[in-house]
Amino acid sequence: MKNIFKTIHQIVNSMKKFVCKNVQMIAYVILLLTTVGFFIYTLGYSSNWALIVSSTRAANYFNASQQANRLLAQLGFISIVIVVLGLFFGSAKRTTYYLSNIVLSILSSILLLVSAFMTLYYNKVLEVMYRNISELEVPSYLYDIRRIKKSYMIFEFGNVYAYVMIVVGILFGVFLIFKLIAQRDRKVQLQRRVEEAYVNS
Repeated sequence: MKNIFKTIHQIVNSMKKFVCKNVQMIAYVILLLTTVGFFIYTLGYSSNWALIVSSTRAANYFNASQQANRLLAQLGFISIVIVVLGLFFGSAKRTTYYLSNIVLSILSSILLLVSAFMTLYYNKVLEVMYRNISELEVPSYLYDIRRIKKSYMIFEFGNVYAYVMIVVGILFGVFLIFKLIAQRDRKVQLQRRVEEAYVNS
């Protein structure tokens, strides 16, 4: 039994060391995966009603959902581009951040948060509109013909994922703040060592 606890303790310590050593890389991997996940979500956003509503059936909802879907997809794509640019400039590995690393990291966090809040807003509005589509606008038999069940899961999943994005965006912002503080402290310490070495020489 003692050996089991000892093994578990060693595994936990090894994991802690790995996380502490690679926290920067882990932060960017999580950021990238979250951003890609959001973009994939936007690609399937209209799948439940794509073959049901149109510019002639439930036109108000169709136009609103198309506009929202287009904007969210654009935000998702731009976010991926910004994160990839950050990785290209070495933000996941670089010890010292240059202005490009800082700007791209801040933009990545802001875009993730903006995408999350926009998702929550549009989902709130569109879900109500979707629920209120009348039988006259979209006859129920159309769902049977298309073999589609009217579902609100895309909104529910999107809301949950948006909260995940908010958590990731905030944590990434906190990581960036600590990263810059540590970078500043290293710079100050280096300057002190240089000054001390100059005085002692």
